[in-house]
Amino acid sequence: MSNSPFGKKYTFFRQQYAINFQAVTSQKGLNTINVEIAPVQNKEAMWAEKISLQLSDVDLFKYFYTFSHGLYYTYESKYHGKDRNKSIRFNESKDGCNITLSDAGKVLHFNCSIGEWFYAQLLLLEQMLGHPLSVTEAKELILLEKRSNKGAQSKNS
Repeated sequence: MSNSPFGKKYTFFRQQYAINFQAVTSQKGLNTINVEIAPVQNKEAMWAEKISLQLSDVDLFKYFYTFSHGLYYTYESKYHGKDRNKSIRFNESKDGCNITLSDAGKVLHFNCSIGEWFYAQLLLLEQMLGHPLSVTEAKELILLEKRSNKGAQSKNS
């Protein structure tokens, strides 16, 4: 993946909310992900009302650790943003992943299906590894690792 300011992205919609995962380069020059959730009205995402958060390098490494051990996990990261009042929470399960973003008391949730969460994980892995993965490579990394540790739970679950 190139070190362009904005890269590949995946956007998913529900009746009430939309979520966007986008590959970006941080101010430190590291590959990372921006996660945005926006309310939906009349089938249109209200991106002006979104909450967005850029995952830190620590967030990516913690994700990679739990992923590489085949764990379903709950992970929360706080004190993001200029005013240090943003947070993100991932609650992964066999059904996908619930993602919660908060900013100064405003909270938005999005439930990713298994397929949507697969593509979000693909983007996370590509950013960690620094290059694109084919769907076949991603399936091998994501699905086989989870299947080999079926039933594994994180310490937080």
